[in-house]
Amino acid sequence: MSVPDYLQCAEDHQTVLVVVQPVGIVPEDQFFKIYKRIASVSQVSIRDSQRLLYIRYRHHYLPENNEWGDFQTHRKVVGLISITTCGPAKEWPQTAERFHGQKEVYSSTLYDSRLLVFGLQGEIAEQQRTDVAFYPSFEDCSDVEKRVEDFVESIFIVLESKRLDRATDKSGDKIPLLCVPFEKKDFVGLDTDSRHYKKRCQGRMRKHVGDLCLQAGMLQDALVHYHMAVELLRGVNDFLWLGAALEGLCSASVIFHYPGGTAGKTAGRKPSISQPADAGKRHRPGALTANGISADTSTEIGRAKNCLSPEDIIEKYKEAISYYGKYKNAGVIELEACVKAVRVLAIQKRAREASEFLQNAVYINLGQLSEEEKIQRYSILSELYELIGFHRKSAFFKRVAAMQCVAPTIPEPGWRACYKLLLETLPGYSLSLDPKDFSKGTHRGWAAVQMRLLHELVYASRRMGNPGLSVRHLSFLLQTMLDFLSDQGQLTIYSQGSGLKSSNITLSFIVEFLKPYFQWVQGDVCEVQLMVYNPMPYELRVENMVSENEYTQMSTSSLASLAIFYPNRYHRAHFLSVECAFLSLFVFAEKVFGEFLSWELEEASSHLPLKPGQAVTLAVSIKVKLDFSGQESLLQDLNDDGISVTGLPISSPLRQVLKPRSETKPLDLNSCLFFVLLQTLEAVLNFKYSGGPGKVEGYYRELSLGVHVDVEPSVFFTRVSTLPATSTRQCHLLLDIFNPTEHELTVSAKNNQDLVLHASECQRMAIQVDKFDFESLPQPDQETARFTNPKQLEEERQHAQGCQINSKLGICWSIISFQWQHRASVEGVLNQLVLEHLQLAPLQWDVLVNGKPCDCDVIADCKVGDAVSLEVKLTNLSKNSVGPLALTVMPYQDFQNGVQNYDLEEAVTFIGSNTFYIDTVKPKESSVCVGALLFLYTGDFYLKIKFQDDSTGRELPLAWFTLPSVHIRSLDTPLQAGA
Repeated sequence: MSVPDYLQCAEDHQTVLVVVQPVGIVPEDQFFKIYKRIASVSQVSIRDSQRLLYIRYRHHYLPENNEWGDFQTHRKVVGLISITTCGPAKEWPQTAERFHGQKEVYSSTLYDSRLLVFGLQGEIAEQQRTDVAFYPSFEDCSDVEKRVEDFVESIFIVLESKRLDRATDKSGDKIPLLCVPFEKKDFVGLDTDSRHYKKRCQGRMRKHVGDLCLQAGMLQDALVHYHMAVELLRGVNDFLWLGAALEGLCSASVIFHYPGGTAGKTAGRKPSISQPADAGKRHRPGALTANGISADTSTEIGRAKNCLSPEDIIEKYKEAISYYGKYKNAGVIELEACVKAVRVLAIQKRAREASEFLQNAVYINLGQLSEEEKIQRYSILSELYELIGFHRKSAFFKRVAAMQCVAPTIPEPGWRACYKLLLETLPGYSLSLDPKDFSKGTHRGWAAVQMRLLHELVYASRRMGNPGLSVRHLSFLLQTMLDFLSDQGQLTIYSQGSGLKSSNITLSFIVEFLKPYFQWVQGDVCEVQLMVYNPMPYELRVENMVSENEYTQMSTSSLASLAIFYPNRYHRAHFLSVECAFLSLFVFAEKVFGEFLSWELEEASSHLPLKPGQAVTLAVSIKVKLDFSGQESLLQDLNDDGISVTGLPISSPLRQVLKPRSETKPLDLNSCLFFVLLQTLEAVLNFKYSGGPGKVEGYYRELSLGVHVDVEPSVFFTRVSTLPATSTRQCHLLLDIFNPTEHELTVSAKNNQDLVLHASECQRMAIQVDKFDFESLPQPDQETARFTNPKQLEEERQHAQGCQINSKLGICWSIISFQWQHRASVEGVLNQLVLEHLQLAPLQWDVLVNGKPCDCDVIADCKVGDAVSLEVKLTNLSKNSVGPLALTVMPYQDFQNGVQNYDLEEAVTFIGSNTFYIDTVKPKESSVCVGALLFLYTGDFYLKIKFQDDSTGRELPLAWFTLPSVHIRSLDTPLQAGA
């Protein structure tokens, strides 16, 4: 092999390789449209099996790489899908011949092949063939994915037969010696009867069987075979194949430890469209299946004994790579192994060790590489360094790739690609192209390297035919790196800018000023004085300097024309004459402190101008948001040993004092409530008005009015608690509500009776609410969360939860005599315990009897002797996978006196087992257990569903496993007429 696959990762060892290629002339866009649909079938659940087959697709694959298929079977092309267009029927023989020729290229390894023909119509297209599918057009081909699934299953059949054939005991047969291409000439004339030779054959075959087991979905068997191969090959010093066996052991262990994959987000294992709906409900390893036979008895043994730990995986990778390094023809294998190890180390957050593997990869000699291959190699190294957080090293290799795009050996240098790659290196060198990111005294990064990079951007942009872009980079270089430029460097930049005049482009220096806010009277002259400083060590000739502004009514004049700025000296510019019309707004109110005031000027403005003696009224609205909770000490005193559920002897809390308690000093409720609940808000209203001769001259007067508002709540909540409801999806929210006013008021909530509170009275309101799904609330993105205080994030999260609860409760209060209605918020009184009780459990359990849900005290009726279907559905709304779980259904009778009878073997029987197993349930997915019962007597029966969490090292709240109560009433079967 000469061309490495830099996208290889450890989990690719369990894939089978399928090549998808066009036959004849196929439009490129149509080919890749079909290729994308084919590649979407990345894994297939094999029927009548508990296994998945993973597929890796390539539309280009070198036949010489296929020759290494015995060394590592995932490199072997086992499937071929050809795509072709065919018009008239007379073209079909030629198309079929081309397809046959394409199969011949991979004939030594091919398991099966398919030809997809588009456009052919007539008698030939109506033939039913397994290896050829005919479609009228690229748009009318709805069953492509289904065809691919059937094709993959045929590959699995061949793969399984080869695995079984190779895995059977062949102690009496002569095991063939598997070889890589460059070894074949070395084994000519060897003694095939020697013990050393036979062990070599056995070890290589064991390793090969391990590869086949891994591809066939038998992870534990693969681990066993790899371990045996390592022992055999180590004994005969067969280093190349020993390295392959060690790498296979690493790959299988990686697949076990990191089921999500190591290739990044885009390559994670995702369920295929071909995966059946019940794929997530397979029995846990070692559990009994429906027929009572263990699905895989060796699972736990093989996993515990043979699977490498995360640390051992890296050590074995190092050992394997050291063995590969002994063979110059195995450079590609060595390089790809380094890349796979780096991806694993990136997941393990071991950046320093990953960099050692990458450093080794840099020095692996692959012989003569084309310029395109060199660019690809350096680009991949850059991406891998970025993956482990070595940003500057990543930028270095990307810059090398950029320079390779314009190497002298390339006939047509790719300056555009070079420029694009150079731009991508900027973050790694702490360089931004925004001048605002540069401030005096806080320079980041190595200035010498940054200046070199900017020079390269200038040169690349000019060579790709964009002199304007080159000028911008040159100006930026001068503006941000002036302190680091020598005199000669400054002169060089100025010379480069001057040399671009031939392109009608001049080196422009844009001076930005702070925009101070000021006003002036119409007709007066505003003078702006501009002082310009020349920091250069030589004279600058400025041919034209103009002022640019946002206001069309402002006139502009030339500040300098053919002026010469001498080194390190100031030059005074001309004055600007500016005219601006005064805004004819007579009344203006400005918010200074807070946003609680609002007003509408349109109504007041419609009465202007005012005649002498007239008046105009401006309505200012006040809107505030209050905290309806008090301090903890206040709430305790108000509740006074729990007797505050109804009728506290309090009146006018701002004017009276609570009765003294014997064990404590008197409580001054007047001052207490005043300081706790009173909120003071202040603002200043600024009015500007003009009229008469002053308006004509552009003058106005100002009037400032201070506004002071004291706000106190009309209701507040002294205590909040929860009680469970009859449904697992509901609960009762209990609120103790206190009326501190001297008026009678009404408190209402959605779907609840109104509560009338007399002056200074406290009563309890019970509100039945559906539990809340806080997981559905929008979460801050990773970038925001990283730079935000954790305490602030927690406050924002609780605020979002409180807003959601308030919107569902809809608590409003109104003073009856005033006929006001306002909203009340419970956000301030919701503690963490209450929030947990209000939260919808992330695990949702639904129990259905005869297809009808059982919840909210629903009684399911059935007939004696009739089979009663029972379904238990688990929906995982959490962010993590759960399981495996075991559920046991236990019927009992409740005698309503505290006694429950579970000895019902003669009254209730199960059709099948009363125990169900639920495998791992992924987030947003469901799992259903189905069973049936038979009631032999009449009566009221209850079902208790117990669960056992078979996972380890994980604790989940018990509230997540609250199942609805199931009440079943068994009735007599009515007698048939004439019986």
